[in-house]
Amino acid sequence: MNGLQIHKAGIASSVQDSGRVGTLSIGIPPSGAMDRPALMSGQHQLGHQHDEAAIEMAYADFAATLTEAHDVVVTGAPVQLRINQQACRSEGVHHIEAGQTLEVKATHEGIYSYLHLSGGIMTTPQLDSRSTSPREGIGGLDGDFLKDGDIVPLGAPDKAVGASDPQLTIKNPTTVLELRFVAGFQFDDFADEAIRSLLAKEFTVTAKANRMGVTLNGERLHSGIAALYSEATCYGAIQVPPDGNPIILLNDRQTVGGYPKPGAVISSDCLRLAQSRPGQRVRFAVCSPEEADRIGWLEQHYLETRLRDRH
Repeated sequence: MNGLQIHKAGIASSVQDSGRVGTLSIGIPPSGAMDRPALMSGQHQLGHQHDEAAIEMAYADFAATLTEAHDVVVTGAPVQLRINQQACRSEGVHHIEAGQTLEVKATHEGIYSYLHLSGGIMTTPQLDSRSTSPREGIGGLDGDFLKDGDIVPLGAPDKAVGASDPQLTIKNPTTVLELRFVAGFQFDDFADEAIRSLLAKEFTVTAKANRMGVTLNGERLHSGIAALYSEATCYGAIQVPPDGNPIILLNDRQTVGGYPKPGAVISSDCLRLAQSRPGQRVRFAVCSPEEADRIGWLEQHYLETRLRDRH
C-alpha cells in the first residue's frame, strides 16, 4: 500500500482538511485545520485543486517513512526538517524517495504545523470531510489522533506545480495579541465590573489549550448571570465559567453550552490565538458586526489574491 509509515506521531497529530459544514445541528463540530491559511498555502504549493487533507501536528515531534516517492511541504508554525537524518530548509517543496524518513521538529514559535503530501491523504471521508474529530470518533484514521506505528494511506504521487508563499504564515505579535470580538446578546446582562475588566485588563494564554478551546488566566470575571439554558455555541465564543477564567471556543468545541458569553472573537484573531503558546499576553477589544465583516472580507480577498497571483 502507498502510505506514510509513522514512527513518531507526537502529542496531538491528526488528519485535517478545512472541516465539515452543516453538522452542528447533529452535535458534530466542524473540526478542520486550526490554521486554515497554512492549510491553503500547502495545498497551493503542491498544486492541489481540491480540499486535500494534511497531517496537523501540535508542537511537532513527528517522524515517518514513505513507501513511495512523494513531494512534501510543511506549513504553519516554523519547524526544523530532516530527510534521512540530513537537515534541510523548512520552506518550500521537498522530494522524498521511497524508503526515506522525514523528521519534523518544532521550534520556539507557534503550535500547529501541517505536513502536505502530493497525491493527498486517502483516508475515508465522513460527512464530506476527512477531518478528525476525536471526541466523536469520526474522520481521519480510525477517528482518532495518530499513533506510533500507524500507516496513513496516500494517493498516487503527482508532481507539485504550485509555488512557495511564506506570506501566508501567521506571525503573532511579540507583546500583546488583540482579540477583537463582536458583542453577543448576553453582553448587556453581564455585571458592569466584569465588562470593565474584560476590556481593560490583560490576560495570558494557559496550558489548558487544545483544539476545543483556549483557557485564559487573568482578572476573574464574575458575570452576575446566575443560570442559562444550554444553547448553540459558535467559533470564537467567549465562555465565562464559574471560576471566572474565560475560554475561547475553537474548532472541536462542544456544539451546545450553558456558560455566559459576552461575545465571540472574530475568525482572524482566533487563528492567531490558536497559534499562541502559553504565556502569550492578550487583550480584548469590541468591534462592530460591520467592522468584523470588513476585516473578514479583506483578509479573504488578500488570501485569494496571493494564491491566484502565485500561479
